[in-house]
Amino acid sequence: MVNIKTVIKPILFIVLVVAVMIYLFTGNDSKKIVGSPKAPAPVVEEKAEAEGESSEGAIQPEVAAPEQLAKDDKTSENRVGFYETTQQEIDGHRFIVANDQYEMYMKEENLSLIMRNKKTGAVMYSTVDEPVKSNEEWTNFMRSSIVLEYLVGTNIVVYRADMYSGNPDKKITYTADGFVATISYPELEIAYEVQVILTEEGFKVEIPQDKITEASSKYKVAGVYVYPFLGYSKLADRDGYMFIPDGSGALIRLKDNDGKYKQPYSEMVYGANVGVDDSYVLSLFNRMNPFNKPERILAPVFGMVQTDVAMGYLGIIEEGQFSAKIEAYPSGAILPYNWISAKFIYRQIYNQPTSKSSGTMVVRQKDMNQFDVKVRYDFVAEEKADYVGLAEKYRSYLLDNELITKKDNEFKVRVDLLGSEIEKGLVFKKDIPMTTFEQASEIFKGLQDNGVHNILSIYKGWQDGGNYASLPVRSFKTESKLNDGMSMQELMQETEDRNIDMYLNHDALRLNPEEHGNTKYKIMKKYNKQAYNENVYGKVYRSFNYLNPQSSMDIMEKMKKEYKDNAIDNIMISGISNELFSYSEGSKEFDRIKTKEYYESIVADYHDNFNLLLEQPFSYLWDYTNKVIDLPMKSSNYVFTDEEIPFLALTLRGIVPLYSEYINFQANQQEFFLQLVEQGLNPSFYITYEDPSKLLYTNSSHIYSSKYDRYDEMIQAYYAELQQVYEQTAGSMIQDYHRSNGVTKVTYDNGVIIYVNYQQQDVQVDGLTIQGLSYKVVQDH
Repeated sequence: MVNIKTVIKPILFIVLVVAVMIYLFTGNDSKKIVGSPKAPAPVVEEKAEAEGESSEGAIQPEVAAPEQLAKDDKTSENRVGFYETTQQEIDGHRFIVANDQYEMYMKEENLSLIMRNKKTGAVMYSTVDEPVKSNEEWTNFMRSSIVLEYLVGTNIVVYRADMYSGNPDKKITYTADGFVATISYPELEIAYEVQVILTEEGFKVEIPQDKITEASSKYKVAGVYVYPFLGYSKLADRDGYMFIPDGSGALIRLKDNDGKYKQPYSEMVYGANVGVDDSYVLSLFNRMNPFNKPERILAPVFGMVQTDVAMGYLGIIEEGQFSAKIEAYPSGAILPYNWISAKFIYRQIYNQPTSKSSGTMVVRQKDMNQFDVKVRYDFVAEEKADYVGLAEKYRSYLLDNELITKKDNEFKVRVDLLGSEIEKGLVFKKDIPMTTFEQASEIFKGLQDNGVHNILSIYKGWQDGGNYASLPVRSFKTESKLNDGMSMQELMQETEDRNIDMYLNHDALRLNPEEHGNTKYKIMKKYNKQAYNENVYGKVYRSFNYLNPQSSMDIMEKMKKEYKDNAIDNIMISGISNELFSYSEGSKEFDRIKTKEYYESIVADYHDNFNLLLEQPFSYLWDYTNKVIDLPMKSSNYVFTDEEIPFLALTLRGIVPLYSEYINFQANQQEFFLQLVEQGLNPSFYITYEDPSKLLYTNSSHIYSSKYDRYDEMIQAYYAELQQVYEQTAGSMIQDYHRSNGVTKVTYDNGVIIYVNYQQQDVQVDGLTIQGLSYKVVQDH
């Protein structure tokens, strides 16, 4: 006989789910929110699901699916690309201001801009004049200059208020170099001010934090897009590309993708915010995963270039970058347009556990992230209208604003060493020494005796407990198994005498909970009050916690004294150099700007007291490091990107010494060597004296090739060849960079040209023969 109790529970659960769905999408109807005849539909966060992951049972929003938007609309816009003379009006935009370089035209209806280059006559549009047939949500988005996102109560759905939806009031005041507009939504009780300023480089947009008002407890600002369609193109109407700052940099061509891609590029500047759980996602894109693990965005920039009119811009986020995303939509990702934009996040939604064992509830971030929005759009034209011109713009911006100062350039080979690791035994853990202090000395002596004189080395795993067990490092105590006749101080003195730059690695971010779970130092807790676990799935330690930023500061202050007491001058800081997060302390929430303030204070202090290196640092820390370590040389290889570019190398080469990621672990070392030549990077190796097979049961089991005996001759060969290239380019900056048919031509500002041939066969370029898989350095006369 059927037990009624066993049947009634699932029936009640189903009834409850249906009731919630009815409430969310009828009882909380968007028409009741704004009161307009047709209120905006809820915004769908475009995020692909993992391969094989099912969305069955997920709540689907009442918004048109991508294939329903502008289906089969292949018509061209035919917007004019050039105006030879100044106009009183262009496409309903009235002339408002000009300087020696540009003219600005504006439409009051939506604050839309048209920028005209006075020399060339080329124009760039910021909104779509006649959008393709779509739902009202996206039609208004395409026509709007500023798009506000907001939350309603505890609803998990994000809504939009643009220049049309929500019946906004607009008050515009013209200034000597642009205009100021106050936008208010009476029924939402939300208002903000936007300032647009014409500059000699282009224009700037600012939304001051203190000009944003929220008078309602129900409606809260979630985010804002700033001129999202600036430089857009429909399908293949324009030639050119969007630039995304993914890793080294990548391009998305302006073309008709024939509906191939439904997924945009959408990543946080300075990496994901692990302090806020992934929000509940309403996804239209089932079973699509076009991603690998993404590279971080190291610099707050993005760009658009229209090569048919020789006009483009570099977008630079000057303020608000710590709470910003870069979003780029190739045509077919919802709309038949190519567009790129910065999106600023004021509030997020996250999952709050309701008990220790199970259950969560969706919670809205309590306080608004505190920042001003400041974005500048620096334009490029004519022969500078390409990604090399964008990199040149960013280099000039960094130097002119003293965000980086020119460092003494150098050529050194980087030979990093792994000291000690921990192996898990049947009963006890076991120390595994991989490179003792004596062995390190032997490696350095062997290299210098064979002509490798200029060496940079970062010693990892030097501390008691090795590379991971010791985290966080709280005292200057070296691993005893590394003291085999030579102490750390003796090794440091010897390397100084040999003119070798040896640095000690210090991870200022992580805590090993298995070894130091009862430490007095606080760990970072996310907004949901849960400790963050960085899952590494190592053979000994499965995960690490992050330190509370105040704890990182306390430890680093203590270690500063210990390093000085032990005559240590060279430190490399890792962890905090490329991680930022929001966190909570009790009932208080702190955004990433607070974390940044702690980390920058630590780094600035160490910069003043030591010779300092930073591991793959975010751009706000570039001026504090003597060299840039682990500069990315590739992007995430998203399916919708068309070309990887060395944007960071084009920007920084000649300003600060650049060091590559480890050569040991590259699948194609010959091609990687040619990239070092092409981008002007110094080579890097990760070396152990012992065979890496000893690391099989440690957290460093990923190091499969590192034995010094195997790499001795390779280090010598790389050093000899790359030093010759460096001697001809020295501290010069890259002036031009051109790729064609597997051959790259790099021109330096001292007149040196380097040709790099990635093809198997010899090629003829500029009257020169470049051998296959080789390069040639010439002096331009």
